[in-house]
Amino acid sequence: MKKLALFFALLLAALFTACDNDLQLAADWKDIPIVYGFMNRADTAHYIRVEKAFLDPDGNAFQTAQIVDSLYYPVEQITVQLENLQTGKLVTLQRVDGAAEGYPRDPGVFANMPNYLYKVKATDFPLEGEQEVRFILNRGGNLDPVTAEAVVLAEIEPLSSITPGSKIDFPTDREATFRFRGGEEARIFDLKLLLHYFEREIANPSNVTEYTLEWPFATGVKASTETTTTTARVFGLNFYEFIGDNLEVKSGIERGLQSMTLVITGAGEAIDEYVSISLANTGITSSQEVPVYTNLSEGRGIFSSISESVTPDLLLTDDSRDSLFFGQFTADLNFVQ
Repeated sequence: MKKLALFFALLLAALFTACDNDLQLAADWKDIPIVYGFMNRADTAHYIRVEKAFLDPDGNAFQTAQIVDSLYYPVEQITVQLENLQTGKLVTLQRVDGAAEGYPRDPGVFANMPNYLYKVKATDFPLEGEQEVRFILNRGGNLDPVTAEAVVLAEIEPLSSITPGSKIDFPTDREATFRFRGGEEARIFDLKLLLHYFEREIANPSNVTEYTLEWPFATGVKASTETTTTTARVFGLNFYEFIGDNLEVKSGIERGLQSMTLVITGAGEAIDEYVSISLANTGITSSQEVPVYTNLSEGRGIFSSISESVTPDLLLTDDSRDSLFFGQFTADLNFVQ
């Protein structure tokens, strides 16, 4: 499960901050597009990463990778479009610098400034769940368009037991369960809890500092094939063990758990396929060479859809609070009412 979550996270990060580091940096001349796009109906803008593999005539691929013109198509050469196959709406995306949009690119093998992305505002291309969207890259000349299709994921709906103000139980002797509906097209989910807590100096009670601790407790959860409801499970004791492992014992302070936020992230078929194929060759007897998966008509990359549900203001049951205050992993952390 940890490996699956890692692949999932790395793939999503590729949109804004990364590139396909597994792709051969230098190749015999051929136009090889690299595309990452993850459509989210709740976003205020949609971004697509469009790059290319490059020819390295001098044999120094790592130096060439730092040259911006080697990574990106000239803006006048290509058009990047999205088409809503239900409404017929077709839009042309504009090239922007992701760093100026709040999405800087991580330093690494590839040039990170500028961080070119293609953008359209959601108001100019609104989406609803279950609509099908086509990506179109026109490269000019006699080259065929590069296309891919994705179905927009619908809203993820936690069941009625998980609403703001609900109390979550983490029993120490059995599993805790989280049930939700992810829509027909969602295939894989990650769940995490954001634990909002404070630390207060006992000698100076007005000195209070607030923190958030992120616990990814269920990763790579496959959508149910038998019912519309998907269930994620975690052994309740893991909750307290995670807190004990990530907070240090401090003298002179007391802590309080204020609330929790449940975040459920779902992904579509193409991301699920990518993760599954990647995992298929990472076992103990594998060659560690990850097979190539893409849903583009040509090139490398993924065009798919994601969705996210955020449920704030969750609390612990009385029994779970007692376990937090007095349990074997957390008793020394000075949690108070």
